[in-house]
Amino acid sequence: MRLFCKKGMLAILLLALVSSAQEARQSYEREYAFPIATVEAALRQLGAYAGARLPALEGFIRTTRSELPQYQRAYYEYKIELAPATRDRTLVRLKVSISAWYEDPQGKQSGYQAFESNGRLEADLLDRLNDLLNSKGGIEADPERLARKVQEIRQQRAQAEIRISELQHEIANFENTSAEKNTDYVSILKSVTSIRDRPTKASPVLLQARSEDAFQILESRGAWLRVALEDSHSGWVRRTQVQINSLASSNQVPARPSSAAGFTVIREMSSTFSGDWPRLKNHPALYIWAKPQGLAPNLAIAEKWHFAAATFKERYREFAHMSNDAPDGIVVIFLDDRGGVAAAVLDDIRQWAEESLSSSAFLKRCSLDPAGAFEVSTTSQASVRKPHPHGKN
Repeated sequence: MRLFCKKGMLAILLLALVSSAQEARQSYEREYAFPIATVEAALRQLGAYAGARLPALEGFIRTTRSELPQYQRAYYEYKIELAPATRDRTLVRLKVSISAWYEDPQGKQSGYQAFESNGRLEADLLDRLNDLLNSKGGIEADPERLARKVQEIRQQRAQAEIRISELQHEIANFENTSAEKNTDYVSILKSVTSIRDRPTKASPVLLQARSEDAFQILESRGAWLRVALEDSHSGWVRRTQVQINSLASSNQVPARPSSAAGFTVIREMSSTFSGDWPRLKNHPALYIWAKPQGLAPNLAIAEKWHFAAATFKERYREFAHMSNDAPDGIVVIFLDDRGGVAAAVLDDIRQWAEESLSSSAFLKRCSLDPAGAFEVSTTSQASVRKPHPHGKN
């Protein structure tokens, strides 16, 4: 009987150990030398209690699936548990829920699916929490002042979400109209040019095009163009391997990489400005959509202005060599979590480029919506170098 009881206790202990190991794989925890209220305030300052989008599933989940290209709108959300370790110490336990929309090529099993996190998001938040708690500036100690800041951030986020929704609606309208009007084609520059299944060098080759073969442009994505093939199929070719024809006859302009850091241009389009800014309203404008580079859903506010200013300068240099078809202004739309739209009249950009207009004066002539997304300080204004009229800095 005693032997039986000992075996039973040993089995229970083993089950408890296995259960603990499984729970450890699914959650991450770390202890901090701060009370719960301070840790919670720091987490709110980091935006940990609000979910956000992921640029892609790859690199954030444990499982590897061959259908990853069919997954869209990846999203993650933290589940946070705070527990007092001692009087002035707090244990933070994290778990991340990741989901994405699966687009079934057959159209039968489309829907949202859940994934297991590989711990990258959890470790990143715990590291950022440690940096914030131990930084000299630290977190806001005054509860009332902190509450006001939290309320302001929530209002800004709500405004940004509304603006992003409006911009996405505009993008959808542009896509619908441009799909009907797109008449741009590309000609292959060299024989044996690969047309690939996806916009990556490692993707399968659908066909080898010959020199002077022509294809209709369906979509632009960075350095790649999606072109129409036979039987309603499509493939991807690198922009450097083709010559774009009849570009001036279409409102759709393939996106081009920008030399400015922080954001990537994902789309460009020429259209009449439909905003309320009087200086550009109902005038032809070049729309440019930009998203943050890498994994960060947001960058410093000043980075947006630096990118917008650099983009204005680059596009002005290009238009300066064109005898016609230049727009009256340029509009840069940011697709990060905060959103924001920066617009400038081409003549103001010209004066700034020729150094007849100071950086601060140029900034005042621009339209920044919302203004809070571009809070450019005097230091930031001074850091925007005046461009040389011939493109030399």
